Amino acid sequence: MDFDAVITGDRRIIARFGEWPKELHDSLLARIRALTDALEGRVQALAPERTGKLKSEITSRLFDDPQKIKGMVTLDGGLSRSEYIKAAALEYGAHGGVKVRSYSRTIAEAFGRDISPARINVSAYSRITNIEARVYLRGGLADVEAEATAELQQVIDQSTKEFSD
Repeated sequence: MDFDAVITGDRRIIARFGEWPKELHDSLLARIRALTDALEGRVQALAPERTGKLKSEITSRLFDDPQKIKGMVTLDGGLSRSEYIKAAALEYGAHGGVKVRSYSRTIAEAFGRDISPARINVSAYSRITNIEARVYLRGGLADVEAEATAELQQVIDQSTKEFSD
């Protein structure tokens, strides 16, 4: 889910100066950085925590391009395909049958007792999943969307007033 703030007042500033004044750019950059950091904290707080791995993969980035400033909270780009599938299942929910491929693993315990490590092969199987959506990424954004828009509008309005004087 993308969040685009449509701010009024920005056209008056650009029309007057031909480009974003440095003070306005710096004010917006600082506010968007703070909002992005707050959103990252909110998303991490909402993320399911069984092992803590998902929370450690949540990251934020700030893009400062000449045409726009963009803050983004997402999962780390270095995850494997299966990790993204797990994260998506938690975000959107997963219901129905899932086929699990065959794999091998080492076991060092059986029936509650330690044994000599042994490599075993597990055959492919199907299982029924019923994972309810946790909405940690989209939920974090929905919680701060109105506040973020108001704060960015305030920065624009304040800068417009300063440039008008």
